[in-house]
Amino acid sequence: MHIVATGAHLTYPHANGFHDDRLVLARYEPGVGATGLVSVRRREEERGPGGGGGLDEWPVATIAPRRDGVVRPAYPDVARGTGRTVWIWDDVLYIADRPGSVERVYQAPPGSALQDLCSVTADGGQVAMTLETGDERTCLRLDLATGALTEVFTMSWFANHVHHCPYDESWLAFSHEGPARDTPDRMWAWHDDTARCVLDQAAISDTTGAFVAVGHERWLFHDLGAAVIGYGESAAGPRGLYFVHPDDRPPVLVGAGDRFWHCDVSRDGRWAAVDTTGPSDLPGRGWQDAGGVSDVLLIDVASGDRVRLARTPASSHPYHPHPVFSPEGDVVLFNSTEPDGAVAVTAVRNPLCTSTT
Repeated sequence: MHIVATGAHLTYPHANGFHDDRLVLARYEPGVGATGLVSVRRREEERGPGGGGGLDEWPVATIAPRRDGVVRPAYPDVARGTGRTVWIWDDVLYIADRPGSVERVYQAPPGSALQDLCSVTADGGQVAMTLETGDERTCLRLDLATGALTEVFTMSWFANHVHHCPYDESWLAFSHEGPARDTPDRMWAWHDDTARCVLDQAAISDTTGAFVAVGHERWLFHDLGAAVIGYGESAAGPRGLYFVHPDDRPPVLVGAGDRFWHCDVSRDGRWAAVDTTGPSDLPGRGWQDAGGVSDVLLIDVASGDRVRLARTPASSHPYHPHPVFSPEGDVVLFNSTEPDGAVAVTAVRNPLCTSTT
């Protein structure tokens, strides 16, 4: 286990922070919020002398305080094929093709706001984002080469977490946000000009008349589908990590768990990583006796076997661990908390991975 960077955090789990041998992180100062984006070497053996002091850090962008004064993290997305970095801050979409080459490419019109999460295609050509106008949420797709802006869909409820399915980018995933125990249609997707719910939460329930409360979905690299958490606070079970598909395949409970929180899946689909709402080795579900800590667990998808990789304090964003796999699957990275209270990015080897290819 080693510290990749201190005073910084990972992007959101369903976004991509990786490019080549590097990782884009958001600098974060408590009480201030995000202050910039940086690119660091992500492997311990590739860093310069001095361990944590030799990060070979590139400044990607400086971020000014928000006009509304709200303290927030920043969540960039990096095009897997080109390294183009995109992010939204203070209702503006920015792009950077190299350190310091920052461009403002779209600003929310007066009376509207942009959500902080956006998604770029692997070739860096298109960005999906969500515009909020009154009670409506509209998914926009911007062609960065031509400037053409397309309204993909509009919902009268709280739609967010839009991201391209990395297996097939003609699919856009998004969520029906809200209190999980009150939302029976959390998982949505758009494809072929149609938006639809892709998980019947009542159908997977073990309790008649109840549904499994789910959330924190991320779509998969190796298959058309998504991983999603059945929360410990759900009144109905089974609770744990599910794989869900938008075709005729039924949902699969990959690993049962009464404290699972966020999730990621390796790009070959062999392993999953989850963090927890409290200690995984003590009784309780959801936030019961959580003690302000979160465990990072590794799950073998085929067998359901699991290994605890780390334990860290956990509080509000950006202090959620948000574990993610390196592109090779040999390392799991997560947000941790330093003794002085600073957020840091920590990396731990995947003990089940015997190859980096």
